[in-house]
Amino acid sequence: MAARRMFAPGLLAARFFNQVRPRLPSRKGFILNRSLLTPQQTFRCSGGTSNYSQPKGDGSLYALVVGITALGAGVYVYITLRKDRDRFKERIVSLSTSFEGKHEDLKTTGSKEDATQTGEKAESQGEIETSQLKASATSAVLTHVPYILIGGGTASFAAARSIRARDPGSRVLIISDELDLPYMRPPLSKELWFSDDPDVSETLRFKQWNGKERSIFFQPSSFYVSPEELMSSEHGGVSVLTGKKVVHMDVRENKVKLDDGTLISYEKCLIATGGTPRNLPSIERAGENVMQRTTLFRRVSDFRSLSNLSSSIDSITIIGGGFLGSELACALARKGRQTGLEVIQMFPESGNMGKVLPEYLSHWTTEKVRGEGVNVMSDAVVKFVSYQNGKLNISLKDGRQVQTDHIVAAVGLEPNTELAKSAGLELDGDFGGYRVNAELQARNNVWVVSLLFCAFQLLSCSK
Repeated sequence: MAARRMFAPGLLAARFFNQVRPRLPSRKGFILNRSLLTPQQTFRCSGGTSNYSQPKGDGSLYALVVGITALGAGVYVYITLRKDRDRFKERIVSLSTSFEGKHEDLKTTGSKEDATQTGEKAESQGEIETSQLKASATSAVLTHVPYILIGGGTASFAAARSIRARDPGSRVLIISDELDLPYMRPPLSKELWFSDDPDVSETLRFKQWNGKERSIFFQPSSFYVSPEELMSSEHGGVSVLTGKKVVHMDVRENKVKLDDGTLISYEKCLIATGGTPRNLPSIERAGENVMQRTTLFRRVSDFRSLSNLSSSIDSITIIGGGFLGSELACALARKGRQTGLEVIQMFPESGNMGKVLPEYLSHWTTEKVRGEGVNVMSDAVVKFVSYQNGKLNISLKDGRQVQTDHIVAAVGLEPNTELAKSAGLELDGDFGGYRVNAELQARNNVWVVSLLFCAFQLLSCSK
């Protein structure tokens, strides 16, 4: 349709030009013959005027060429205008999102004024609407980030710090399903338990080897940029989206989908989701009463709950003889000297950390753990767990029975590979982690580090 509209005016213009051109005077002795495209086409050059005789023909071929030229120009203009229209729409969308915050403030102000007039009930409703507006504004603004790091652990923070070091103006988004900012996990089973601060579960501060005190968090909250301001920040920055989980990943379109339905595109992505603590099948089959009295130790919330619990019960049994189980056993036994807490550690190996240490070192470690006041039970395979008369009863395969108030399962990690299916990433059949190349790259613009972390845990806790 657009081509037809451009062709008709071109054809009319060509015919009009054919009619008026013979009447145009010559300039500097040059006369342009009307029938340039006819067999009689010539350029005449003389010192003065020349007799002119109009050749025969209606110039249809000339009109056709001019019409085709106009058609090509029209097509070019049509395509250009269409591209400009798309760019104009994108610009309008970006401008509308940039003014979202101002529009939100106006709505918030209006809701508060209405609430003042209508009473406390209207005020409460206005606050709810304001919070919903803020949530929607966050999702609307955060639609694209150059760097996305999935997971809020040490690997993601180290990657964000390296990216910022190489590109100070970069914008990095860390997506974490935890409610806390990135922190160090090792102190949860070591230094925090040896703190003399009674409020350590709230402050989460500990003394380092050099005697200086610090927090388990890598950086304070002031270090990070809010997700709403990340893309508009002049010098870029690192933002953490807490309490959100990536449930779908499209590696072809470079997009991730959060559990609240938000879609965020990226240029480069790092998967650093770590793992989930394993549990024993005998505990999972034991029922709700047993599960409620079992801790799968991994996060800050686990440390806080176990720290409070250890002051109100008589005994704790730790199942697992690896690094985590042995560290927690020694830490709880030290605390139990003051509270009378009994700490029991059981594992199927012949000694502590028997999967990673030679036998003589494993036995030496076991004696050290016992010296801390831990009741170590080696060669112990859990057969059945039950809850009776306010106590957990653990039955071992060799017939031994153990009664305890609480169980801490420290039997390794299960790699978090839920994104493999949606992203089409390959998994290792032996260790269960992502398969990557020598540069830890799983797909174009997608890197994975959880393979290394999970492989380490599996080697140290499963073999």
